[in-house]
Amino acid sequence: MAKDSADADVIWITEVWNDQASHDASLSLPAVQAAIAQARPLIADVESSTVVEPVGGIGLPAR
Repeated sequence: MAKDSADADVIWITEVWNDQASHDASLSLPAVQAAIAQARPLIADVESSTVVEPVGGIGLPAR
């Protein structure tokens, strides 16, 4: 999670997945559906989504 430097009411959430299929599969899990339902009232808008290719970081496999 990160605060937006231009808007105090905005936060950025970054998720890292092995592939799109893994992300899609996670959305069918009851625990994930419950977390989304709990968070939905706090989310004013989801303006965009950006797909990137991580090249490294803590917890990510070495390339």
